Amino acid sequence: MKIPAITKLNGADFTRTLRRMVVPNGMTMEDVSVPGNWANVFSLVKVDDEVIVIPEDRTWRLHLLVVEVGVGFVRTALLHAIDLTKTVAKASAVEQPGAVPDDAPEPPAGYTVNFAPAHKWRAMTNDPHQVVSKDHRTRAEAIAAANAHARKASGIAA
Repeated sequence: MKIPAITKLNGADFTRTLRRMVVPNGMTMEDVSVPGNWANVFSLVKVDDEVIVIPEDRTWRLHLLVVEVGVGFVRTALLHAIDLTKTVAKASAVEQPGAVPDDAPEPPAGYTVNFAPAHKWRAMTNDPHQVVSKDHRTRAEAIAAANAHARKASGIAA
């Protein structure tokens, strides 16, 4: 079924209200979802309003759509909920020097593997001091490159 040609289309910023409500720390997300718990504020919202609910300690956040308002109650639909105490750190794209385990393999004799921000992990010869491979994401990758270079340099087939 197509949308009728006589349908009125308004800018959303003029037809709905976005409200922010800060609740006491003792309230939970489940408490906010109970229609009767809105008895003190039911007259402040109307159908199709969006309400962002945050506790004072900012431990969670709800984005709600008001679907029904009556005397002493507000019924809402959940648009989005997030628990702000469970932050997820983005994994580093490059292994950091402090994250290398103590039992990590060592580079071959005559080679050094280290971390330089401009090159990431790199493999170098000791004498002469030359970078033979760089831009590795982990120390293990740089050690593998050093081993491959050592085999080629000594004439052993790779």
